[in-house]
Amino acid sequence: MIGIDNLSKQNGHQIVFIEASAALQRSEKVGLVGANGTGKTTLFRLITGEEQPDEGQISLDRGVTIGYFSQDVGEMKGRSAIAEVMVGVGPVSEVAIELKALESAMADPARYDELESLVERYGEVQAKFEELDGYALESRARVVLAGLSFTDEMMEGDVGVLSGGWKMREALARILLIKPDAMSLDEPSNHLDL
Repeated sequence: MIGIDNLSKQNGHQIVFIEASAALQRSEKVGLVGANGTGKTTLFRLITGEEQPDEGQISLDRGVTIGYFSQDVGEMKGRSAIAEVMVGVGPVSEVAIELKALESAMADPARYDELESLVERYGEVQAKFEELDGYALESRARVVLAGLSFTDEMMEGDVGVLSGGWKMREALARILLIKPDAMSLDEPSNHLDL
């Protein structure tokens, strides 16, 4: 599923990997343990394509998706927890955003002269949304968040007021929602193992 072949990587003067090779097959669970600065995060970034190796290659089987849980979950605020988790779902979230924009445009009296073209586009986008199983997305997101101990109140509230630990759970929920073939968890903490 994931192949690492003769991988070499250097950051500045520090050699991280020299001719490293490994393979991860479906259903395998692998733990990568080491001291800070030994290249664990670099390896994850190489696998996800965020960084490129100096030599060698990383290959993924065709169609394999990887969910990457980073140590840095980034800034989360201004959206509900349920909306934030659905943002990272890929094409279906982009289609959902366009649907919302079209709904607003169709309700705008100032755009009445465009109504026919807006309705036609809405039908096209709605069909794509159905094809991507978008109408089940919110209920799936709620199940995933509930599984990580989010209450209904937390799901509806601004994600920005949550503690760092809850934001980590939010980031994990985003990954779980896309149902990746492989998950790279870079220093998950705050009792996520429970």
